[in-house]
Order: sequence, then structure tokens, then C-alpha cells
Amino acid sequence: MVKIINIFGDVYSGQAGKAGVFAKWKGRQYRRKYVIPANPKTTMQQTIRGYFTNAITAWHSYHSVQRLVYSYLATGLVMSGMNLLVRRWQKAATQLLTLPYAPQEGVKQIASASSVKTNEVVAATDNPCTLVAKPVSIGSLVSGGTWATNAIDAFIDIEMGDVRLPVQIATVDGQTAGEDACAVGDKLVISYTSGGRTVTREVLLTFATAVEEFEARATIAVALRTAFYPIDFQSVVVEIWDASAEAYFVLESEEIDNINGQAFLDKTEVYDVTDQHTYTSFTPVEGAKLEVTKVDTSFITWRRYSDANGYIAIAQTIEDETYDWTLTSGLYVSVIRAAQSAVLATRHELVVLVAI
Repeated sequence: MVKIINIFGDVYSGQAGKAGVFAKWKGRQYRRKYVIPANPKTTMQQTIRGYFTNAITAWHSYHSVQRLVYSYLATGLVMSGMNLLVRRWQKAATQLLTLPYAPQEGVKQIASASSVKTNEVVAATDNPCTLVAKPVSIGSLVSGGTWATNAIDAFIDIEMGDVRLPVQIATVDGQTAGEDACAVGDKLVISYTSGGRTVTREVLLTFATAVEEFEARATIAVALRTAFYPIDFQSVVVEIWDASAEAYFVLESEEIDNINGQAFLDKTEVYDVTDQHTYTSFTPVEGAKLEVTKVDTSFITWRRYSDANGYIAIAQTIEDETYDWTLTSGLYVSVIRAAQSAVLATRHELVVLVAI
């Protein structure tokens, strides 16, 4: 039935008998011929439907900031971000080209000043422990020069599930040693909760032939990343699956809540009173604007403002690189970067602004 929704009768929706079908999409009124859909289920048709299904599956695996970048890219195309991904996916699949990669994403921390805290003694033997200063630069916290508690095998920055390995994991029980050496088929796994979702023994790495997969990944630039995040604080268990023994061994890991300035030992009960941490804290700048455009154009692919903790989440697609990157805030000198790849544009980093 046709539905007239104003007194002039110029906007319709629904079927008008066999004359046609009226609808409105993305602000545009249209009419199409009424037809009974055909479904021959040809091989090509089934293949194309498979491409569509794969594209939708990929879309639902993306995080909110990854989806948002497609919404920016769809500006002016009269389609949604999801439609744009599906179109790109279908084109790449039918022409046997490389399928779209998941957008790169990260966090910028915007500050007016920063300070390195070297060998700060834990305030108490509690677990978690509270750091003297916050927020903390993502990826900066490590064990200090004095450390009586079991050596840490993995640091987990909970904001985006980044897992850092300070040293190579050589044995299946980590630096506590005493068990078998890591070998082909062993797996580094992590269990955690994220926003109500329980993840059990997600595989981060598998030890492969002639490749040391458990090598040190000490910096945030080469950190591993969990499938879901942010991770709920105090929910992590990191293990090694020993393929030969068919058993799991728990590693010593330390979770870091960079915003609230806390650290938590996942295996050890409490900290030793002599334990120390080294990390970088900063003075956050709220309301700084980060704007990203396609290189040498005015087409905006990202625009966000820093929150009270100086955080700006960012995502960019590999297919649309390179990018020009501008960070502005009143009373501070603007930061401008030209011709950046998606990886560089979105990497975790602390940006300290200089006063005018």
C-alpha cells in the first residue's frame, strides 16, 4: 500500500499495486518497478553471495573506530560505511585482487608535559598497586632496577589489548624456568574478559619450525594484540600450551591500567615491598583536535578531539594511504605530519605539545 506522508502527496513508501515500489534511502526518494525476485542459484550467483557474506563477516569483526573510518570515506557517496566496505570487497574478490585489510588503529595521548619515573618503589605490597603519577604513556611501564617478585614474562596494556614480551620466552613456564624448552607446536595463549565477553585461551603465537615465535616484543610498536579490547582490568591469564606434554603452564604477567595508574600481577599474590617500576607519566591536554586528510587533498578521513585523559582513538585504512596529519590546540604549537602511512598515522604515541 502507498503511504502519503504529507498533504501534497509527493513522498511515498511501499508498494503501489503492481505499478511500482516507492522508497527513500539516504535522503533520496526513488521508485522502482515491481518485480517478483528471481533466484536461479547459479554458480556465479552463489560465489558473489559468498563474497558478500565474507565482507559482512569482516565488518562485524571490526571495532567501532575501524567502522568509523569507513563512514568518513563514504562521505558524499550516499552510502553507509558498511556499503563501502562491501563494494570494495566485491570488486577485489571478483577481480582476484587483494581483499581489504582491517583498518589500522591506535591511540594518541596528547600532553602538555611528560615525566619519566625511574625505579619508583611500589607504595604497598597490595595487588593491584597504585602508581604515584597518572595517566601513564601506553607501553612505557616496565619492571624497575630492583624486582624481588617473579620476573614478568608479559606486560598487558589493557586499553587495546597490547601484549609486550620483555625477553624471549625460552621455556614453557617462562622465566621461572625448570620445565621443557619451547618447541614446535607450542602456543602462547591468553584468557581475559572484555566488556562482558569471556575469551578463553585465545592464541597469540604458535611456535613454528625454524622460527622463534616467542622472541622478545618489548616495545609497543611490535606488541601482540588481543582480538577484543579494552580488556577488563584484573581478568588476564597468560599461558603456554606445551604440545609435547599436552598441558598448559601459567606465565607471570602484569596488567597495566594506564588511565588509572594501576598495575596488577596475574599470577603472584602481592608485590614485594622492594619492587620498582619505571614508566612515563604525562599532563593530559583535553580538547585537542586531530584531523587526518588524504595526502595533498582536503578530504577528511578522521577528526576527533582528545578527552580528559588526553586520549584520541584513531583508525585509517591501508588502501587509502598516504595521509596528512594535523594536531591543533589553543595556546600550543600545531603538530603537522605529511605523507604518513596508515601504520604511522595510527600508531600508539605520546605527543607532547609546545606552548606558543
